[in-house]
Amino acid sequence: MIEIPAHDFSLAATLGSGQTFRWKLLDGWYYGLIGGSLVKVQQNGGRLAYESSDTSLTPDRVRRYFALDLGLGDILRQIDVDMQIHRAIARHRGLRVLRQDPWETLASFICASFNNIKRIEGMIEGVCSAFGDPVALNGFRAFGFPRPEVMAGVSERHLRSLGLGYRAPYLKATAKLVADGGLPVEHLRRLDYGATKGALLGCDGVGDKVADCVALFGFEKYEAFPIDVWIERAMRYYFRHKNMTRQRLHDYARQHFGPYAGYAQQYLYHDIRSAHASSMPC
Repeated sequence: MIEIPAHDFSLAATLGSGQTFRWKLLDGWYYGLIGGSLVKVQQNGGRLAYESSDTSLTPDRVRRYFALDLGLGDILRQIDVDMQIHRAIARHRGLRVLRQDPWETLASFICASFNNIKRIEGMIEGVCSAFGDPVALNGFRAFGFPRPEVMAGVSERHLRSLGLGYRAPYLKATAKLVADGGLPVEHLRRLDYGATKGALLGCDGVGDKVADCVALFGFEKYEAFPIDVWIERAMRYYFRHKNMTRQRLHDYARQHFGPYAGYAQQYLYHDIRSAHASSMPC
């Protein structure tokens, strides 16, 4: 068991805020994968304990995944610009934006479009069980996320049989694009938000909301402000009876919250979802 400092951090809020779909809470521990490494984690006050059978999962990798190297206080001061976000920060302080694998994030949010959390989790688990590499820890068994070249070779019919429906050809086409180098994920890390989002929008099945989710959660583009039905509801606070288009919401959010608009989005999203049933589409 290894412990690392985790000040100004909420593991529960971070993993429960809709940005990841594969962590499971069992007997007080969260089990999930960081890259291909199965790990269990538990927060004890200002420390994070973790265990993994993979010795390559260093404390630095865990710290980076949970964004514990970022000064959250400074980020929150920048976005704490009105009473709605102020209340959300007060209720969920410690929520951080994870640094996830770009390919896994892209594939996951293609599955997430027009879907609810439970169905998304089931879809992704089915895909991983069918095509991922098995891993185990303390009796807990899981499967790594399938590599893009593996997914590219899977038939559309097989993907549909796992419940992906109309998303099946989108996932297959995007996997082939990544596997063939048509979407160079490592290169996208070095581009700015606009260029990264533009490249993601070129993928089959990726619209504005999915592109922003992937830019934020997979590429650390903190200006991204994903907009779904929950965020549209939250943004009525600012627009009242004015007409809201998604472009107007994007423009307003980036101007209002600044370069960490994506953090504001996560706090607003988690806050409004926490106050309502979670059966609405993502």
